[in-house]
Amino acid sequence: MADNQPRSNKPNGTPPEPIPPVQAPLVRSQVTPPPPPPILPPVVPPVLPPLPPSHSTSATIVPNAGTAQTQRTTAESLNEFQIPTHPRTSQAIASVAANASRNPSSIRRQPVAATVPAPTAKAIGPNSAKPERVQSAKSPAPRDSLRETANHDTDETPDEASDEASDETFTDRFVVKYLQDAPSWLISTLVHIAIILLLALIPLREEVAKSFVLLLGNSETGAEGDTLTSFNISEMESLQGENDSDAIDDLSISASDLATTLPDLTQIGSNVAMPEFSIRKGLTGRSGTMKGALLKAFGGNERTEQAVAFGLEWLKKNQSSDGSWSMVQPYSDGGTSENRSAATSLALLAFMGAGNTHKSGDYQSNVFRGLNYLLSVQDSDGFFANKATGIQKTYSQAQATIALCELFGMTADPKLKEPAELAVRYALSAQDDGGGWRYQPKETGDTSVTGWYVMALVSARMAGIEVPSDNLERIHKFLDTVQRKEGFRGANSDGEQYAYQAFSPPKDSMTAEGMLCRMYLGWRTEDKRIVAGCEHIVRHPIVTSIEGRDYYYWYYATNALHHAGGSSWRKWNDVMKEALPSLQIQAGRERGSWPPQGDPHGAAGGRLYSTVLSILCLEAYYRHMPLSEMSPASQPKTK
Repeated sequence: MADNQPRSNKPNGTPPEPIPPVQAPLVRSQVTPPPPPPILPPVVPPVLPPLPPSHSTSATIVPNAGTAQTQRTTAESLNEFQIPTHPRTSQAIASVAANASRNPSSIRRQPVAATVPAPTAKAIGPNSAKPERVQSAKSPAPRDSLRETANHDTDETPDEASDEASDETFTDRFVVKYLQDAPSWLISTLVHIAIILLLALIPLREEVAKSFVLLLGNSETGAEGDTLTSFNISEMESLQGENDSDAIDDLSISASDLATTLPDLTQIGSNVAMPEFSIRKGLTGRSGTMKGALLKAFGGNERTEQAVAFGLEWLKKNQSSDGSWSMVQPYSDGGTSENRSAATSLALLAFMGAGNTHKSGDYQSNVFRGLNYLLSVQDSDGFFANKATGIQKTYSQAQATIALCELFGMTADPKLKEPAELAVRYALSAQDDGGGWRYQPKETGDTSVTGWYVMALVSARMAGIEVPSDNLERIHKFLDTVQRKEGFRGANSDGEQYAYQAFSPPKDSMTAEGMLCRMYLGWRTEDKRIVAGCEHIVRHPIVTSIEGRDYYYWYYATNALHHAGGSSWRKWNDVMKEALPSLQIQAGRERGSWPPQGDPHGAAGGRLYSTVLSILCLEAYYRHMPLSEMSPASQPKTK
């Protein structure tokens, strides 16, 4: 029993100070099981002697090497113990604690080797264990920290460096010993928590590994010999945008779907159409992982998204108290005539293009109020534009139909099904026998109005609303009458350009709109007429000057080239993603809007018109899933 207690260094007659029950493990002893909680052994901070200010050698002693001399030294240190007050001690404690917290079990289970001044043979004794390592003065100093080597490059004196090393060594030993004396149940709890966390990460890692790679040609190398960039998209997030209803489970997109939907985006760089995919998934790229994937794949960036955000904030600020938007106020440079149903529909399209609906999103409230306004002005025939004037009625009707069908497709809200179907029925009844639409129902069509109604019917099909195939075939019939070939007069089935009406010359804006209609209705992107049309459009890019400004043309050209893909899209986007954000107002009351000056329709449409079409251009990366073809076989069944 006496052999297990250290001797006191106090003179005779002085009562010995109590020795804590827990000592530094200098002597190996039989390990006994720790007492069960809550009866815990008292934890007394152990004390180890500080190193001498200077020494040339050191020895690391293994357990069981303790002797009477060693025990006397320990007892002395217990009586003389003081916490160091060196200014760098707190940093050392934090460093040691951080290292210990990363692997507490090793501190608990492994014996701590005490570092003391070089022992003599007498101190070690004949029965002591052989030192594990003795560092002689001739051996290179161990690199315990970067501070030791850094002292050679600083102005610190040898005494200062020695004091710091002594303080840090003492502190390290103090913290490690304190953690060693923690109760076993605490160490066990921490270890089990770590194991549980590691086990939880195993299925997560497997899910992250299930990713798909989209490949896209690099725009900097040109059409020939494009290099490919790749990126991974996690499958863990929902890829169906706002479609979270059980009523449209078939709209959700998985990685396996994308294997057939987007298996060869490398083909976008070579003007080859992608395989068929269901039109019902056309609205599922507006939020979540898919939005980010499409944004990156088709060349969008932080600046284009920031421009969209500023534009939406401008729209939010200018919403009326009844939920509508106006074409003429309260902003500057408004249009010449009021058309609230058109303004509200356009604003809703911009909000929905970024993933907002009346059920979710940062602008949920704005969409909800705008939707309520549209529903309040729809009559029993499905018509929204009774308050509009002149030729604006028909544009307003088509745009409101698009907005309502998209919102129904994104949310599957049953309350929207009947109003959306009513609007689609009106569109079908207003179609001319020749396949087009214009200002009055059944009037011989023009390409401008027809393009908006084509998008209305396509949006209806994306939402699951049936559209008779006969109506779609008749649209081709109309487009044939306005198709033009450069160098030839009149309609030409081999043409790459389109005119406003059957007797009109070709025009860039109508060419882009006509091409977009053809692709939505099934023409493949490798069709020589589509390829030639894309090359024609790219020769007339977006400009930042007032002269040549045409938001209507830019909107249709952006969407047509985005779906066609290839080098033409990359060339167009390289200009668009810089030019449109540069045109946006950056300060003042109209910050976030686009100026209408110089646009051929700017006076009539005003600032809201130019702003919404610009936002829709910058949302083209993800607003609709990429379409390289839309053949009848890939579309839902029709009546």
